[in-house]
Amino acid sequence: MLARRIPTILPDLNFEEALEITKIHSIAGHIESKNSLITTRPFRAPHHTVSAVSLIGGGRIPKPRRN
Repeated sequence: MLARRIPTILPDLNFEEALEITKIHSIAGHIESKNSLITTRPFRAPHHTVSAVSLIGGGRIPKPRRN
């Protein structure tokens, strides 16, 4: 429950951070509109049984998860 609140207590994204996050999601193909800018901090809630390898991104082709 505490982890879900962390994005709400962090400061808002500045333009450079929002642009970087948007670029990553755009390359992964997760943006519907070309004029869309992601302005909220990304958050992933891993399951409590997740392994350390899967938590840090084990695999050959890392990309952000589609919400």
